[in-house]
Amino acid sequence: MLAKGYITAQVDVRKGCPMSDGKERKVRGFVMTGGGAKGFYEAGVIHAFHITGMEFDVITGSSIGAMNSVFFAEYLLKKRSLPDELKANPEAAIEAMERLIRQYHHAWLLMPTVKIIDDSETGPLGKLKNDLLHFKLSLPQIVRLGWWWSDPERGQLPSLKVVSSGLHLVKELIKRLGNVGQVFRIFKDHRSNLLGETIRTYLAKFGISRSLVPDQDDRKLKDLFTAPVTPLNPEHLSGNVIDKAAQDESGLIDVQRTMKDYLQAGIDVRLTRANYRTGRLEISNYLSMQNFVRWLERQAWRLRISNPNALPLGSFRIQMPGNPNALNAALASGRFPGVFCPYPITSIYPADVTENKTLHDMLANWVNGERIQAELKEAYLKVHAEKEDVLEAWERTFKSYQSFDNLKAFFANLEDTYVDGGAIDNTPTNSVVDAVRESIAREGGSKREATLEMYVIFLYPEPKVDEVKDERPTTFDVVRRTLGIQGAAKLSSDSVTVKTINHFGSVGEDLGEALLTLVESVKAAPNLDLHAVETALREKAQEKNMRGFLGKDEEGILERLESWSKKKIGNNLPLHVSEIAIYPEKMPLDTLQFSERLGYRKKNAIEMISMGCYNTLWAMREHLETQKESLDDHDQQVLDMTKRWMDIEEWPQSDQPEQLDPLYRNWKCKRTQCLYHAEHCPHGLGKE
Repeated sequence: MLAKGYITAQVDVRKGCPMSDGKERKVRGFVMTGGGAKGFYEAGVIHAFHITGMEFDVITGSSIGAMNSVFFAEYLLKKRSLPDELKANPEAAIEAMERLIRQYHHAWLLMPTVKIIDDSETGPLGKLKNDLLHFKLSLPQIVRLGWWWSDPERGQLPSLKVVSSGLHLVKELIKRLGNVGQVFRIFKDHRSNLLGETIRTYLAKFGISRSLVPDQDDRKLKDLFTAPVTPLNPEHLSGNVIDKAAQDESGLIDVQRTMKDYLQAGIDVRLTRANYRTGRLEISNYLSMQNFVRWLERQAWRLRISNPNALPLGSFRIQMPGNPNALNAALASGRFPGVFCPYPITSIYPADVTENKTLHDMLANWVNGERIQAELKEAYLKVHAEKEDVLEAWERTFKSYQSFDNLKAFFANLEDTYVDGGAIDNTPTNSVVDAVRESIAREGGSKREATLEMYVIFLYPEPKVDEVKDERPTTFDVVRRTLGIQGAAKLSSDSVTVKTINHFGSVGEDLGEALLTLVESVKAAPNLDLHAVETALREKAQEKNMRGFLGKDEEGILERLESWSKKKIGNNLPLHVSEIAIYPEKMPLDTLQFSERLGYRKKNAIEMISMGCYNTLWAMREHLETQKESLDDHDQQVLDMTKRWMDIEEWPQSDQPEQLDPLYRNWKCKRTQCLYHAEHCPHGLGKE
């Protein structure tokens, strides 16, 4: 199928992560990936969640997915502030939030008019194009110079044709770089990087030496999500209407919104960012000082290994204490390299926000400032309030942090800037898993008592390779085919990771339960010499160097083994994860197609929004129908609303998979009030 759910059975929701009460509970996560203009598809996915009442505990995003993540968190925050009588009525709640969703879709469709990338005649790209049209250097001359430059025997005198081509190049450079002195300065001072410095100096004439989007236009994407915008209406879809919003209209996101605001509403938002200096992955999320202490204790040991640089770039997700500005964190995550300038950390964590003052001290002085020492100590003492000799433990811990050069080197500083989080982790599923693990650890529960149900939105079709028969392929065909196989292989291997982890977790759990059963049976067996059993058990444990339950002598080793096994099952096995992967059938727009000259077409954009919606409706219906016997209240409500809009009365049984494909192609949506229903959605009335 084109929109698949990888399913395991689970129960319960909306109560947060589990306490250690033996009940399995569910946490819902939503993952949005990066892809520039492909984010239109995510806008359609959010529409499907809106009309079914689907909500989440954790939302993660990367690149354009980060912008969409912040909007959806804003949507959920406002929805949760509705009056109780509206929230109790699913259709009334949908109607109450419809205006905000229509504003959101209108903002997306207005994106080409904002000219995030200005490709007009008077913009930087237009001026660059006009200048290049006057560049009097032919392709043969460029090839001749390049071939001569790459010759390992270049020490010989160049031919007259090479000299002539070189003189032509110098003449053109003088015209464009200012004067003869500027050209010779580049040749003199930048011999190791002649090409790079020449290009930088040339592009500086058009204000794009640092990025395709000049610094002064950097606010355009942020303004799109914060400026007043009218709700989408049929005229916006069918014509070329571009209206100016009245001043009493609202923007999509409060410009002052912080990650703490979302967390207080029960929505843990985590956005990826890539540190330009260190090359490491960092996470923008609200983190109190106590939770930062927990993070240090849980993660810092990884940097104590002999070669911390051997850690994969995406595996060590650095978190910092503080309260990021939500929009700025999203902008930092979406800094597509070359298009936008790297984004400063001081804009992500504004210094005038109270929760960020300690972080600013830490960025400037590591852990040596008075403020950071006092707050770290206070947080540590609260986290370990029940620990004996806690003050002595703190002194030892703090001294280790002071001398911990590896951690200091990996941490950010005040001059750091950020590029696209998708450069390292374009599908931030790990961030969702981290959020759930951390919450469970704070509550003192067991990971095996919880299930993470994770909806992951992919911005490419489901990876597969069709069979090809070609006895005499051309060079182009061979290269294209090989790259296609390579890409599909990587994507498909990524997609099975969750199932592999779940499998090994289940195997480990089965083995642990078998061991507990054995221990309980031995202890309950009549006429058994328990002392002899414990003596033999301890000898075998010593022989195999199994120290977790060894103890000082054999007495009580069965109880210690039982306790050790329960701890391993509860805390050392992986979290149950149920992934619902939602793929588009195709991707009508590409990453940078934000304007018509770059390939944007309104028809394609609308197609992507409607596709995102109907793919998600199908994926949710398939997923929920499969686990019908274990639905909680929220699941049941979402399933009821999904049935409300889909004209499928009975879902095929699991032993009737042949019925799914024709059903997927032919089902119709019954939500006739949807703007896309009449003309734009193939599962609505559609166009003939």
